[in-house]
Amino acid sequence: MRHQICYDRNNVLGLLYGTCIGDALGMKFDGCSNESIAPLELDSILSQTSGLYTGDTQLNISVLEEMVENGGIDQASLGTRIMSRYSPWRKYGGGMFIVIERWRDGESFSKAAESLYSGNGSYGDGAAVRAAPVSCFFNIEQSDLLFEQVTLSSKLTHAHAIGIDGAKLQAYAALLALNKVDPSEWTGMMFQLPIDSSFKIKLGQIDYCLRNDATLTTVIDTIGNGSDALSAVSAAIYSLIRNKDSFVDAILYAIELGGDTDTIGAMTGALAGAIHGMRNIPQTIIDKLENGHEGVKFIESLVDKAM
Repeated sequence: MRHQICYDRNNVLGLLYGTCIGDALGMKFDGCSNESIAPLELDSILSQTSGLYTGDTQLNISVLEEMVENGGIDQASLGTRIMSRYSPWRKYGGGMFIVIERWRDGESFSKAAESLYSGNGSYGDGAAVRAAPVSCFFNIEQSDLLFEQVTLSSKLTHAHAIGIDGAKLQAYAALLALNKVDPSEWTGMMFQLPIDSSFKIKLGQIDYCLRNDATLTTVIDTIGNGSDALSAVSAAIYSLIRNKDSFVDAILYAIELGGDTDTIGAMTGALAGAIHGMRNIPQTIIDKLENGHEGVKFIESLVDKAM
């Protein structure tokens, strides 16, 4: 079945621009501790960023293009797109480097990731950060179909159940955002999903932190800010719910957590952008974004082609 974008252009572009914004703004602080990041203000952070995106946005572009061109995820096709775009200077994770090299050596697109980390597969957040574009092609009653496509995308690089379920959870969060479901209802709906119980524990911890207006330190200690999917996806969802009324505040909060700031920022930005739409993103941010070869106008052209 060929799937098509089924949401308003404003919100789809909000999701995609939000991904790029969270990624680009978070890149400067990647790996920093929360203590080393001063409270952030938009004007200040814009003056310090180049607007360039990392491998996170580059992966999103490949997934979006795959969905637009083929109407679904074909692993060999998507793998070819990822491999042809792969730019090491855009700060990919070590696992991606290994997978790319195995693809180039002729190993199967569907098998290369299975042997990573002593055969356990990666449970990092790289599959989750590229999941949101797939959500643009499914309505809220089609979550099973969405998860099938997200799983196909994820397994190219992440064979561990945590890595795959993190991608499913991020995709579902994006689906709820696109459908204007009140974020205060998200954790209850997410708890019903067929995902690993460790994520359900995190959902309970998200609720705990929300109810208690937790400090940043408590959020980091409880939910996490690392590059594993369990921590990163949970941190992005929490950042959005806590700051649901402000696109900018959600992203700045995610970055202030420290840790994997570009990826958590990108996932938070996708959710915030889907809710608020491109028209509610300050133009000063959009003007700062990379817009050369495969920049934001290229992303916009893919959406227009699909619509």
